Amino acid sequence: MMIRRLLTAALALAMMAGTACAEWPDKPIQIMIPWPAPNDPSTLVANAIAPVMSADLGVPVKVVNKPGGGAVLATAELAKSRPDGYTIGLISIGPMITQVLRGKTPYKNQDLQPLGLVWSSPFTLAARADAPYNNLEELAAYGKENDLKLAHWGLGAVPTLIAMKVADVGGFEWKETAYSKLNPILVVQGDADVITFSTPGLRDYVESGKMKLLAAMLPNRVPAYPDVPTVAEQGYGDAYSIWFGAFVPKETDPAIVARLSEAFFKAMEDPSVQKVVENAGVVAHPTGPEEARKRMDGELEQFGAIMKDLGITQ
Repeated sequence: MMIRRLLTAALALAMMAGTACAEWPDKPIQIMIPWPAPNDPSTLVANAIAPVMSADLGVPVKVVNKPGGGAVLATAELAKSRPDGYTIGLISIGPMITQVLRGKTPYKNQDLQPLGLVWSSPFTLAARADAPYNNLEELAAYGKENDLKLAHWGLGAVPTLIAMKVADVGGFEWKETAYSKLNPILVVQGDADVITFSTPGLRDYVESGKMKLLAAMLPNRVPAYPDVPTVAEQGYGDAYSIWFGAFVPKETDPAIVARLSEAFFKAMEDPSVQKVVENAGVVAHPTGPEEARKRMDGELEQFGAIMKDLGITQ
């Protein structure tokens, strides 16, 4: 239903724009991925989307991986590329929001415009199975009286910022440690009490009874764990998400933006693509260009406040 509404809106936009894209496209379109290819969910899904979009648009659609700089290098290249509708980037919240806030990018958030947000990586807060807390309220109560060791990727990582907001709302402080090679075994062995980690990477530990999930870092619950409430449901922050979106340079013609958005979301409805999305472990929740921009504007403010309190913004 959501995707149908997005397609209707995109088609209306294209019709209103008249003949601006009458001669487009007439050459291959590139989908740029700012991460290395092996086992990357975005690459897997993009490779499934590409042939469906190609059949729709009538030109080849190619997937190109350009990793480096925590995705900033490819995002910067996209921002500087010609706004002609032939280069799309699949970019995440990190290089679009938090890296910008840290002053680590040669571009601004507004240098790119979204076709829409397309899926999220399902991160969670997780603890050892025998921990004396089962949700965020119990975690906060425990944290007010005891030390709580948090293992995370780094203070600038979005899951870490969400965990910091949880502590702020809950009235406690983490004893936190960043790990370049984060692993759930840190919790199992007692080196950490709680970890921010991708849910698929926790599955074996949860199913074997070694760990439990405390909260989902998504707008909605993780389909594989419908009994685990989100951070927002538990009242410890907003409907956060480690999202991925499709973007083009800001000056791209509105009619082309509408047509690309339509083709992208139509491809995501294809059963073959939906199967890859499921197998890749990402959670699809498509939003159109306007809703995506509204969400990003809100996140610049929300995460900016969290990062300012941590002293990691410029």
